[in-house]
Amino acid sequence: MGKEKSTKFGELLKDPRWIWAVIVVAVIGFVLLYISEGQFPNMPLSSGIVAFISAVIGVILTIVVTHALLNAQSKKEAEKDRDIRIFQRKIQAYSKFTSNMWKIANDTESKNSNEDNLEEIKSDLFDKLVFFLDKNDVISLTEIIKKDLIRVKDTDDYIVPICKFTEILKNSITDKDNKEKEEPPSWQDFENLCKSFIKDAGTNGATSSETKDEYHSSDTEDRKNTTFWHFNLLGEEQLTAFKNNNWVLNLIEYGKYDENWRTKALWQVRPNDVVFLFRRGGYGYIGAFKVVKNKVLKNEEYTKNKYSEEDIKTYDIYNAMEDGATYSSNLIVEPIAYNYKGVEYLSVRRRTIERMNDMEAVKFLLNRFNGKDLDNNRLAGKGKLDNETSVKLNDNYFSEMIKQCNL
Repeated sequence: MGKEKSTKFGELLKDPRWIWAVIVVAVIGFVLLYISEGQFPNMPLSSGIVAFISAVIGVILTIVVTHALLNAQSKKEAEKDRDIRIFQRKIQAYSKFTSNMWKIANDTESKNSNEDNLEEIKSDLFDKLVFFLDKNDVISLTEIIKKDLIRVKDTDDYIVPICKFTEILKNSITDKDNKEKEEPPSWQDFENLCKSFIKDAGTNGATSSETKDEYHSSDTEDRKNTTFWHFNLLGEEQLTAFKNNNWVLNLIEYGKYDENWRTKALWQVRPNDVVFLFRRGGYGYIGAFKVVKNKVLKNEEYTKNKYSEEDIKTYDIYNAMEDGATYSSNLIVEPIAYNYKGVEYLSVRRRTIERMNDMEAVKFLLNRFNGKDLDNNRLAGKGKLDNETSVKLNDNYFSEMIKQCNL
């Protein structure tokens, strides 16, 4: 308590009004004392003037101190109001996040895959919640996501990570004793939190699939139905490859070897799966392809000159290996439908590569590539690479997909 009073007194002394008050009082006192002693040398008058000066000094000091105290109180109340508003927003953000997670866990009829749920949780987490978390909270959430959340296979499995999340957020609000020890998260903490949503992002070394350069049909397990995939076109080099009859879908990755989630996703694509190629700029999806096999160029092999010039030309269409890319990863494909003007899209997907579990979106694209519901402008692009170049398509496999989807 004494320390608090001394601190407030020190703050008052820093107020510049004190200096002006002292100067004014000193000047008035000097003038009056000079007049009283120099021109009116009698004791009663001098005593009266001294009493008047004391009263003036008292009034000035009272005004200055009162004003400074009121300012300090107003500042303290403003800070208190700000803390209350922040706390209320913190409660709202925490409540919304946990509520949305419980909604995902309880929605047993949802058609969303675990990947879709992870994206939704990630979006909620980085929307508002992260702005209220300290360093320890971010680190704890990162560990829970890596160890529990990304391993979820069924809606019931969400219960454990949700309970752990709830405990961390509750302690973040109620644990006031450690409030002075709070440390803001660094950009590295946020980067680790973001990467924790990627399956196998924390593993070191090569997995069994990473030791191979490609998958062949003999490597695949039997499937009753085809798996459909989304693939984002990176640049115009992809279209040039098609025109050169080089039917590969290429993605590249930079960074450490444990930062290769796109390539790991590509390894999950099997022969006979269907990949839809998306092009930005109002086109939407421009092609549908039957997967033949995978081919991945790895940087360490490239630097050891183990790839032929033909391999590099075919499977490194962006010249990324020369630029230091970690991987140049490819799906070797066969076109089953193509429309260079694009057939638009039903739902937005921002990832480079991901499964398409939404069969409504798949049926939408198959119908569009089949020429249905297209305006005359887009219909003119059906089966063509450009205005003058037609594409040799596997019509039989496209018909199989139409039949499989009951279209």
